[in-house]
Amino acid sequence: MHSFLLLLTLFGIGLFGQIENSYKRPDLRRSFYLAADNKEACDALVAHLNKYQGPDPVVYGYKAATQGIMADQAWNPYLKIKYVRTAAKLFEEIIKKNPQQTEVRFLRYSLEYYIPRYLNMSGHLQEDQAIILKSLFNYPQSDLDPEIFGIVRKFLLKHPEELTAQERKQIANIKA
Repeated sequence: MHSFLLLLTLFGIGLFGQIENSYKRPDLRRSFYLAADNKEACDALVAHLNKYQGPDPVVYGYKAATQGIMADQAWNPYLKIKYVRTAAKLFEEIIKKNPQQTEVRFLRYSLEYYIPRYLNMSGHLQEDQAIILKSLFNYPQSDLDPEIFGIVRKFLLKHPEELTAQERKQIANIKA
């Protein structure tokens, strides 16, 4: 789970500021990155996301993903499991309503990727990967904006264990 922070370096832009009081995706990504290394920033992001009442499933995806950060930051094993289960439940609800939303699928994929397999809490990797790869291969005619496209591509190339050799080659050849 600690490696979940490695994912967050992909969101890194060297941020040393406050949590953005915005629900725009670039702002959420930066706030998410900041929250990974700072408990207070994580708590502020959780509070901010808990206020959201709009329709964007990606905002709710970040709400679920912050539970993964909280699990990583918790020292108590019971709390770690509790946060991961909360994230799983939130992701399940979001994806049930928005099954083709790639950024939400990526957030869940990246969280499940770092969960130890013996916990049996990584059951969506192949399903999420299929949606993610479809969007990558259809880029720019997919729901990925250039920023998240780069983040997803970089993550998959850095962690190719779940990919075939052909998929790795295709991803490496995709240009933004």
